[in-house]
Amino acid sequence: MLASIYTVLAAGMKYWFLLLAALMVWLLISSSTKEYRERKAVLGEIGEYIGYLEILRGLPEAKGARIGITRDNTIGSGRNADIVIRHPSVQKSHAMIYLKGKKLILSPLTKGVTRINGRRADNAYAVRSGDVITLGAVEVKVYIRPELERAVC
Repeated sequence: MLASIYTVLAAGMKYWFLLLAALMVWLLISSSTKEYRERKAVLGEIGEYIGYLEILRGLPEAKGARIGITRDNTIGSGRNADIVIRHPSVQKSHAMIYLKGKKLILSPLTKGVTRINGRRADNAYAVRSGDVITLGAVEVKVYIRPELERAVC
């Protein structure tokens, strides 16, 4: 009995590093699988979207929130807007963001303040991933799906 316990302990001590390596590989694979599933879920949610807007400033309670962009969107504070941003400085139908050909276009609809990267936008302008759009006092950052971004550029 004592000899068999000794044999098991001796084998365990002899190969402990293999057990440790196997444990490390298992942890790496499980964390990678979890991250892959999370990314797949996010991409599945935005699968029908061409990108999203991330709120940067102006709405502290929604900072960091991401709002999907489809091929044709109205941005505003009104109920009829596709992308609703409830803020006193945002007009009911403030701007449109839409895909025209291979370009994502932002077009102001009202006299409300609309800026792209700090410059006032009075007409329709093409926007790219990373551009910062200011709607009244609310700043959002544009992200376009990578495969569409390559087609746009």
